[in-house]
Amino acid sequence: MAARSSLSVLPPSARRAVQDPNVLQALLDALLPENKKQAERERAFKVLLALAERRPEVLLPRWDELTRMLRGGGAFTKYPAIHLIAALLPADREHRFDRTLAAFFHLLDDEAVSVAAHTARLAGRVVAARPDLEPRVTRRLLALDRTHFDPGRRDLVKSYALEAMGTYLESTRAHRAMRRFAEGMLTSSSPRAVRAARVFLKRDGGR
Repeated sequence: MAARSSLSVLPPSARRAVQDPNVLQALLDALLPENKKQAERERAFKVLLALAERRPEVLLPRWDELTRMLRGGGAFTKYPAIHLIAALLPADREHRFDRTLAAFFHLLDDEAVSVAAHTARLAGRVVAARPDLEPRVTRRLLALDRTHFDPGRRDLVKSYALEAMGTYLESTRAHRAMRRFAEGMLTSSSPRAVRAARVFLKRDGGR
């Protein structure tokens, strides 16, 4: 009964993917670089994200396929992959993410600033699902100055990282390093970075 009721909240294409492995595979294939149809990609991503959030057990066996997407293709493949993996993390009881962490956070230095920024933002969801990984995640975020981006784009990515770190400020031991990270963004040429730094420091000041 529970499985049937959970199906009822899914869009029709997602329900078909639950019941038919071929439909699920077609959705995953739609995200691959070989598919140049953007509208088809977007539809597939929406369906898969619904599955990841509501029926994660359907996508968890495809974890390795999602991990491969992190390493190949352009932004249109990597972007959905990072979001799907982050959505699956709360259900990842076998800690599959341990072998994916390096590839996931390597995208903080991706050629596409959009991919890097969303990877930084999703770091907060990683820590929420896996608090034990917080020190490793935080080190990756605090090292963003080593990425290849020009200062403006780098600070844009750092603003997303700072927002992510703000979600677990109360539990980290890297508080001082985070504060220095934020203070260094106050003179950024990126208005978004300056705003993120001010919000973080104001919140931090209330601790």
